[in-house]
Formats: sequence, C-alpha cells, structure tokens
Amino acid sequence: MRLYLSVRVSLVIAVLLSSPFAIRGARGQSPAVSFDDIAHFVAGMPLSPSSPLSRLSSTRSVIRHSNAAVALNRDWQDKRLNQIRGWARKEIHPHLTRPKVVKYPFGGPDFVHAVTFFPGVDEYVLVGLEPLGSLPDFLGMQELELDAYLNHLTHTLRSISRRSFFITTEMREDFGKQGVDGVYPVLLYFAALTDHTVLDGRYVKLNGSGGTVECSKDEADGIWLQLRADERMAGFPETQNLYYFKTDLSNSGFKPGSPFLKFLEQRPDGVGYLKAASFLMHTDSFSNVRNFLVGNCKFVLQDASGIPAEFFSTYFNVTYYGNYVGPIDMFSEYDQPFLHRIYQSGAAGALPFGTGYRMKDSDAIQMFGIRK
Repeated sequence: MRLYLSVRVSLVIAVLLSSPFAIRGARGQSPAVSFDDIAHFVAGMPLSPSSPLSRLSSTRSVIRHSNAAVALNRDWQDKRLNQIRGWARKEIHPHLTRPKVVKYPFGGPDFVHAVTFFPGVDEYVLVGLEPLGSLPDFLGMQELELDAYLNHLTHTLRSISRRSFFITTEMREDFGKQGVDGVYPVLLYFAALTDHTVLDGRYVKLNGSGGTVECSKDEADGIWLQLRADERMAGFPETQNLYYFKTDLSNSGFKPGSPFLKFLEQRPDGVGYLKAASFLMHTDSFSNVRNFLVGNCKFVLQDASGIPAEFFSTYFNVTYYGNYVGPIDMFSEYDQPFLHRIYQSGAAGALPFGTGYRMKDSDAIQMFGIRK
C-alpha cells in the first residue's frame, strides 16, 4: 500500500509539472498560478475569481497598479495601436500571403508592434540584448516588496509606451531593480494587451542544429511562449509561438554555423520587421544579418534605421509612407540622400502614426518591401 501511494503521488506531481498551466523556473511559484493569470495581473486586467492572484486584488498597491495599467492600456489602444491596425489593414495586409513567421531583430521584447502590424502569424521571433528575467512570485511577496515591484513595473511599461522602443543601455540599468530582472513580465504584459491568452511558457536554449531545448533560466538564451488569440479571424492558427532571444547579431555572433542563424534558416520567407534598429545594418559589423534578411524574407516593413534604403530597393519593390526629415541628432551620420530624393518626388503615401525614433506623424516614415 505504501508503494502504491508513493507511485500515485509521483504521478500526480508529474501531471502538474507537465501541465501547460504549470509555471516552470519561477521562484516558489504555485503551479495553480497560470501564465495567463500573471499576464492579466501585470496588465491590470480582471482575473478569474478562481485565480490565486485574485486574493491580492484588494491590496492598495495592486489597486494603484491596476488603475495605472488600465490608463496605460487605453493610451496604447487609442493613441497608437488602433491607428496602426487601420493602416496595416489597408496598406499592408492586401499584399501579403499569410506569413508563417515574423522576424524582428533589434526589437527587444516588442511583441506589441509586431503582432499589431501582423496578426495571425504562426511564429514571432524577437531579438534583443535585454536579459530574460524571471516570473514574479506575487503570492510570496510582502506588501512593501509587492508595492516596490509593481511601481517599478509600471514605470518601465510607461517609459516604453512613451517612446515605443527599447533603449538597451537603459533597460540594462532598469532591469534588476526592485525585482524586475528582465523582459519576461513585459512579454506577458504585451500578450494580454493584444488580447492573447498565454497558454504555456518555457526557458529555451538553442542546440548546435538550431533547435530549441527546454532548460533552466541559468542555461537559457531565450523564452518561448505559447499564445492563443482571443478573437481569431479566419485563417488564424489555433495557437501561436512567441520567441524572445537574447543574442549578438553582430558579424561575430551572427555567422555561418551559429545556432541562431540555423534557427532562422529553418523558418524561410515570412516578414522582416525593423524599428529603431540604431542604424547598425548601415555598418560593416552587421552586414551578415542585413544580407540574411534581404535574402531570406519575402516581405520587410521598416523605418529608416533598418536596412539602408538604397540597398533595400535593389532587392525589394518598395512602397514609401510618411515624411523623411533625416535621422535624429544621435544618428546624424546616417542621413540617406536616396530617401530625400524619394520623398521630395512626392511618391510617398500618408502615415497616420509616428514610429521608432520619430514619434510625430509629421516626420515618421515606413517602407514596405516585397521581394523582387
């Protein structure tokens, strides 16, 4: 009897740990707290009454965070995401055969823009240098610790929304304070903000052939989330994969034989998306990733900081939008005479939103390319 009970207990534990709602790698986290619970919690959205996190909903710090998050979510939708959705439906989606993958190098954990421009894609691959971080154990926090964490998370999310991109040096300094140690909760926030249910999550590393292997946080170079769009249109996949990889995209890291290059090569075609990419691909040190995107992607949407525009137009049929006024002062050496000529010709269409380093509608651009 004792052996039988031991086997039964072991089986129950195994089932809990293999459940898509069990959180792996989170410090002291109860398996009953789902990824989606945490996503809704950090986004200030209503929780199921059965969620263990609902017991925190009456605390002062959670009420304050929820109010701030709801206001921030409204700003995202009203001032930015609705404009992007409307423009993309009109200008981008009619030209796309449904892509299987969106490749977003230099974007950090910016899932919100990738999925707003390109909803219903099977896989989103985000790349940055921000640390992976861990899932917060809200139930294990004391009131003061919870308050500090939520205050810092609100500050981080608000600063991202104001400029719509990540400044890696600032994020390195920001993460690690008050328990917010990386991008994991930001990814969950963006999933909830864009009306996705988070079904599962894992830390992953890449093996020598470019495949993903589940691992511990300390071994990981990426995060995988399984998502489901709450309102799926016809043709949408039932579930979607979201990857974030912390990896070096310079020529010394992104080179023939590297695991991440092999990972991408297993996902040909699709869409490349580039925003606030620091003009890195205008330099010789990032020529490998530039040439890969040009040769691998069927479609590319970018601002002026991505692939050099004249080089881009050699391989893609490009439609231009917005108004080119040159780079911001920090990147003044990357002014592009080719773009001045294009925009002075009057060939560009309207762009109803700012993007990247240019957040004013009046001086932002987008270039949409279809490979020749």
